[in-house]
Amino acid sequence: MEAIILVGGFGTRLRPLTYTVPKPLLPLANIPMVERMVRNLPPIFDTAILAVNYGLEEMEKYFENKNIGKKIIIVPEEEPLGTGGAMRNCIEHVTGTVAVFNGDVVSSINLEEMLEQHIKENAKGTLALWEVDDPSRFGVVELKGNKIMQFQEKPEKGTEVSNLINAGTYLLELEILEMIPPNQKISIERDIYPKIAGNRLYGFPFEGYFIDSGTPESYLEANFKSLGKDGTASHSGASIRGNCLIDKNVKLIDCIIGPNAIIGPGVKLEKCVIRNSVILSEVEGYGCVIENSIIGPKILLKEDKKQALIAPEGEITF
Repeated sequence: MEAIILVGGFGTRLRPLTYTVPKPLLPLANIPMVERMVRNLPPIFDTAILAVNYGLEEMEKYFENKNIGKKIIIVPEEEPLGTGGAMRNCIEHVTGTVAVFNGDVVSSINLEEMLEQHIKENAKGTLALWEVDDPSRFGVVELKGNKIMQFQEKPEKGTEVSNLINAGTYLLELEILEMIPPNQKISIERDIYPKIAGNRLYGFPFEGYFIDSGTPESYLEANFKSLGKDGTASHSGASIRGNCLIDKNVKLIDCIIGPNAIIGPGVKLEKCVIRNSVILSEVEGYGCVIENSIIGPKILLKEDKKQALIAPEGEITF
């Protein structure tokens, strides 16, 4: 079976990080988010189709000689095609039921259980659904049993048909992809799904966690969730506090790391305190306290203070 991963966006909400690193290649717990998504696919999915616009050359180079246990097919978009158009652009590589993921979603969904329901219901499409407290900021769906009856866009408070929103993971039959006009910019959420509501379109509510990692705050949250409990227990150059992940090619001298700190390869830090932050590759720093921040690659903290601070509520002191 195939899975399509939509990784064509510009990552504007994560700028300036995405000026130099395409968002799908930004790491979550030191593994690029698109690679982590492919690795997490259940065994029944043997092929990952990456729908790519921005960052195509970087994506091709990254996967050129990389074996991650799945066949990788990269499908370029000359112009951004939207979610639906990007799926339609991949149709020649799809052989049957296909999973589709928004490339910046990190969630606890059990795709195997979702596939079981999809098959049992003889569904054309099944959408993962997530419950929110305030549905007025989203589009919500009305369910009857598991069947999606209608979509309601950003309902006024008190008028919502439910508090279940689209969670960016789908199981679709080929006939839905065939409904999408080729070579056009199409939103499957606005242009296709409402047309088949009530006609073999189903929802799959799930619990646990759901993170759209496309903002600085949610990117930090997704990193810490991806870290789980598989952190670094100790480091000869640092006192480790709580759950942390430190790449093996990191040099630390007299540092305090954690809680919730992730440090990428090639980093050199001396007399620094890192809390609730992600430090990307080849960063160098001395005498810093870094909290609630994302430090982009190859930053020299003593020289590039203004460039280093990514998260709007973060703090760096010297």
